[in-house]
Amino acid sequence: MIRRTRQTIALIRHLAGLSWQVSRAGSIVTAVVFFGVAFGGAGVAQSQRWVIDGLRRHAHDPGLTWLIVPVIVVAFAHAASTIATRVAAHLRVNLVQKVEVELSQEVLGYVARVPTIEHLERADYLNRVYLAAKGSAALASYGWSIAETGTCVLMIGLNVWLLVLVHPALLLLGLTTLPLLLLASRGQSALRRVNDACAETTRLESNLHGLCLDPDAAKEIRISESGPELSARASRLWREVTGAQRKALIRGALLEAGGWLCYLLGLAGGLALVANEVIAGRIGTGALVLVVSLAAQLRLQLWALRDNYGRAAEAGRAAVHFLWLRDYAATFDDIATRAPERLADGITLENVAFGYAEGDAPVLRSLSTHLPAGSVVGLVGINGAGKSTLVKLLTGLYQPTSGRILVDGQPLNDLDPRSWAAASCGVFQDFARLQLPVRESVGVGDLSALDDTHAITRAIEAAGAAKLVGRLPDGLDTQLGTIFGGVDLSGGQWQRLALARGMMRTAPLLLILDEPTAALDPQAEHDLFENFAHHAREAAARTGAVTVLVSHRFSTVSMTDHVLVIANGGIIESGSHEDLLESGGRYSELYAAQAEAYGVQVGKDAVPLSGLGSGKEPVP
Repeated sequence: MIRRTRQTIALIRHLAGLSWQVSRAGSIVTAVVFFGVAFGGAGVAQSQRWVIDGLRRHAHDPGLTWLIVPVIVVAFAHAASTIATRVAAHLRVNLVQKVEVELSQEVLGYVARVPTIEHLERADYLNRVYLAAKGSAALASYGWSIAETGTCVLMIGLNVWLLVLVHPALLLLGLTTLPLLLLASRGQSALRRVNDACAETTRLESNLHGLCLDPDAAKEIRISESGPELSARASRLWREVTGAQRKALIRGALLEAGGWLCYLLGLAGGLALVANEVIAGRIGTGALVLVVSLAAQLRLQLWALRDNYGRAAEAGRAAVHFLWLRDYAATFDDIATRAPERLADGITLENVAFGYAEGDAPVLRSLSTHLPAGSVVGLVGINGAGKSTLVKLLTGLYQPTSGRILVDGQPLNDLDPRSWAAASCGVFQDFARLQLPVRESVGVGDLSALDDTHAITRAIEAAGAAKLVGRLPDGLDTQLGTIFGGVDLSGGQWQRLALARGMMRTAPLLLILDEPTAALDPQAEHDLFENFAHHAREAAARTGAVTVLVSHRFSTVSMTDHVLVIANGGIIESGSHEDLLESGGRYSELYAAQAEAYGVQVGKDAVPLSGLGSGKEPVP
């Protein structure tokens, strides 16, 4: 609880700092105006009482000179209160909008800073990221909502004090505001719980509706005529969410109605009491006017307090998710040990196991092997065997459920994940289609060389994409993607640019090619690997880099130094291409099946990557 309070105070200071950063003058003026508003309503009511009581005292005075000052005071108080309230509202909205932009950038920055991808794939993590991003608007107004809540409490306190000065029994009218606030708070809390519980359903509804507008999914959706069904399912989810919200709103409205009933009963009793005192001559008519005016203000102030407290509570709930995301991102900032500049021994896996969710069957079980420095390793296995999962573990995108991965004897978890990411490169089968100018779409593979035309051209040539870029209307400056009015590419052309992006780094420690040529024809694949052979050879010589290749094409796998066959969550075979063929095991069976499907000896024309590795076979 103490830690949470400290975090909240630190967060409010941070928000105040952002407000000060976006507009110093606006922050000062808004704070001063808010303070002035707190006394404005009470001033208006009290000045009205003075005027009414003055009329009674000067009932037989034919002159009206005594009325000038009170009327001026009333007019000034009323005008100042009205203007200050409007000005404060406009200033607040302007500041909150600017702070919201800064907060949204912070949230996206925290998401991008996390070097793993668990928070982008686990539903419970995604829900919190979604709620943190969605809550940026509420969080931006957190400090001001608290300030406005305090202002409302001060205004209500001043009004109750003025009522008590009229008659001590009117304190009960102030106490009748408490049930209203408590019941309204319960209703708002119930709605926030529903919103949190429906976060995943809301994300699913948004994704289903998004598919109907996604150009990549459009072909399949149109051909299968599944668009109406997807939209109907999304609409059902939307009705489910809004139905739950409606129930919470109705329940909250009923609770709040009970609170208002308590207040109205107290108000009726207070007015009856004051009217009786006026009739008895014990207090002046101005007191009755004061009570009526304060009662009207109390109603508005209670509405404002309810709304501001609700916004503050909503922001507080968003703050929970924001702080979780910030702390989660910060857990990767405390590791100071950087990745080595060169691999001397290689990468070792010791009893590595991994499962995507607690309780699910593990994808990998007690997997152990050694990938020598400078080696080129092929991963083979049927779909779902865990090849891509192993690749993501090696790159640090996942962390093992148990066991450990060693880099030259140093646990990978003890290395700065960002430095290891900077020492890794490659292409995944689900590569990104970055709709940017060509030079940027390729150059982001190594941000340090983003403006280096020579480096970008070298990577494009290594990926066999030079002819493709040469045919584009503006060469490297060609805008890609139709969304921004650029040039659209075929799947194979996008993949070549993804390969070029993966070859931007010239001194990596780990090269990954996970099904890198799935969209290329066999001849294009052959040409690509001739270029890749040179890239891998240079990396091995320069840094002792380990290259891991995942492919279903044995013409590709046969060019590696060593092959690991993945099945049943572990390594069932390990050795060179020739040794595994001679062993007659699982690899030989898969190779023969593919050879029969092609009707040729698969891999007979493959260009071996001799000299790339150390010649040391991975130890299973």
